[in-house]
Amino acid sequence: MDLTRTERRLLWNGTTLAGVVHLLVPGLLLSLARLGYRWVLAVEFTPQEGSRRRVRLLGVGFLAVAAALKRLLE
Repeated sequence: MDLTRTERRLLWNGTTLAGVVHLLVPGLLLSLARLGYRWVLAVEFTPQEGSRRRVRLLGVGFLAVAAALKRLLE
């Protein structure tokens, strides 16, 4: 993959930011998902017990991918 230095940096920073947001504000992300489902898909989305934990785990996954990207792209 031929990416410029700026593109590599944006990819890594974006992935890192996504991971941090998922770790810090899972409730906000679930609320935004609820609104998005209602407005775009016209269905009700109700987060279940443990949803915040799963969102945080996704954040850990994003950070792991960001670390791998940092190593692979530099």
